[in-house]
Amino acid sequence: TLMGQYIKDLSFENPMAPNLPKPNVNPIVNLDVNTSYLDLKKNNHEINLKIKSTASINDKDTLFIIELQYAGIIKATLKNEEDKKNLIISGSYMLFPFARSIITNVTMEGGFKPFIIQPIKFENMFQK
Repeated sequence: TLMGQYIKDLSFENPMAPNLPKPNVNPIVNLDVNTSYLDLKKNNHEINLKIKSTASINDKDTLFIIELQYAGIIKATLKNEEDKKNLIISGSYMLFPFARSIITNVTMEGGFKPFIIQPIKFENMFQK
């Protein structure tokens, strides 16, 4: 059961403002996504979805950097490590649409085309 969700940390840097490039410029975008887990005891668990993206025109002209930690408290009974893994994966799926929406809105409000992150297969994070 998802008991609550919240922004734990949010940072947006727009170093070229107000001299942004023309809208037809396609930046190079790097995306890093991680999930962390914290046992809060009494069957409460925090899943923290961490997303960082950097967009640049070339190696030296950074358009924006956005970092978001979006977390949720989930109540669940875990019996083993497999249950914990499944909780982290399913929790990440529950939080992702909200985190994606925040990133889309912040980049748009920063003067850029909305940055829409494509769906992620969180179970692949455990295969590495």
